[in-house]
Amino acid sequence: MSRKVIVVGLLIVALLALSGLVMGQGLPGSGWLSGQQILNAGTGPADIMFNAYDSVPNSYTCGTDIDVPVGASVNYITSNCDDPALPAGFVGSGVVSADQPIKAMVNVTNEGTGTASGQYVGTDGADTSLNLSFPLMKNDWVGRTSHFYIQNAGSVEATITATAIDQDGVSYGPYVVKAMPNAMVVIEPTQVGVPTSKYGSLAVEGSELLAGSMLESETTTAVAENLNASKGLSTNDYDTVVYCPMIRNGWGAEDFGTGLQVINVGGAAQTIKVDYSYQVGSVAAPVQTKTVTTPSLDVGESFNLLSSNATWGLPDNSLGSATVTGASGDAAALVSDEGFSTSSPYNVATYTCFPKKSASSKVYAPLYKQDWIGDTSGIQIQNVAGDGSTATVQLTYTVTGSNATGNAGDVVVLSNTGGIADGASVAFFNADQCGSASPADCTVTSGVMSDLTKSYGGVVIESDKPIVVMINEVGFGSGLDSKLYEGFND
Repeated sequence: MSRKVIVVGLLIVALLALSGLVMGQGLPGSGWLSGQQILNAGTGPADIMFNAYDSVPNSYTCGTDIDVPVGASVNYITSNCDDPALPAGFVGSGVVSADQPIKAMVNVTNEGTGTASGQYVGTDGADTSLNLSFPLMKNDWVGRTSHFYIQNAGSVEATITATAIDQDGVSYGPYVVKAMPNAMVVIEPTQVGVPTSKYGSLAVEGSELLAGSMLESETTTAVAENLNASKGLSTNDYDTVVYCPMIRNGWGAEDFGTGLQVINVGGAAQTIKVDYSYQVGSVAAPVQTKTVTTPSLDVGESFNLLSSNATWGLPDNSLGSATVTGASGDAAALVSDEGFSTSSPYNVATYTCFPKKSASSKVYAPLYKQDWIGDTSGIQIQNVAGDGSTATVQLTYTVTGSNATGNAGDVVVLSNTGGIADGASVAFFNADQCGSASPADCTVTSGVMSDLTKSYGGVVIESDKPIVVMINEVGFGSGLDSKLYEGFND
């Protein structure tokens, strides 16, 4: 069987240690593990295989599925790896391969010992890069620290070099480490020389192609309550225009707000413009706009636009989207979302924004949940046509997990009849309440809506205009914190 290899960017395959880990080794506490959701984005049935690797690297077979239908997805839980079984305390990387194009996302959690949970997308082999950017790096900033997982996607040992720039423009590093093919290394801000109580950005260079991810948690805690997760940005993620489908301030009962971290990845110092499109109080309210421009940023320097800031953000009770534009070169961006209410767990999540060149009329979401073990996903779709035209969208849900009324393999198609204004976004939330939930103008065009109740699976989103999509999962009944990941443009 001929396989098209896809590197699932530095996933933490599993952290099964029974005792706490020191910060230099990664996330605090114990009980960490991951699940990988893989969607068949091809034109025929797919044979899919997932392997985990340690630092040697030894290989572990973690799952194989044959003839996965088009649009369907499979899930691999790394605690089930059995050829051989993963040792206790294992921390490593993974590679997924298939004979059809596939899309992968990773869920990392300490469920069972804590309430932390985060998601990030895997890195396609074509998106690996000699240079990775992380727009947001923290070293005990307001009690939170970032951990960076860098995987060697090359064929020989890689030399990996990390540098950082803090919020005051001060540079740190270099920190140099090596990794064998398929293996990964963990990089901490303190290793790069970043002092505590600092935040900023991190850059990584490799002698071989790399993939990467960032996980952010509380700095000192016996059991982590929440987790931010995002992929490392490669050169394919840079563009002069970048789209962020969800920006909000004081939104909903959870008082959700975002921080938009923009980074200059161009060839010279430049300012970065942010155009907001938003609604206040309701998704049925009129669309409003606002434009702000950052100070001049050096190459590799980042800037934070907190949504609650009167200058850089939005009015209270706002939900919208953002378009980020470099004045003279490429930019990249990341959004951190936080629920500022006093609920437990304290919800935090992160997603990376989309380069203009990636926008398309079809997007894949490997994992949705509709009241699945208490978790529900919202699918946020931004129209990025750029010509003032309105977009109509169609979402095809393929059920993977058994549910209250339907069966695995059931297909339900929903559409948005009201359209999405250029630059604006709309959320499909509570998919089994189409027409009465968000958006209210949702219509069932095929299948039985109730088949989505208490289900999970994959979604294909199609539009008559270029779009980008972000998936937002909230644990209303699971007791886990929220998580975000990016849809895959075709």
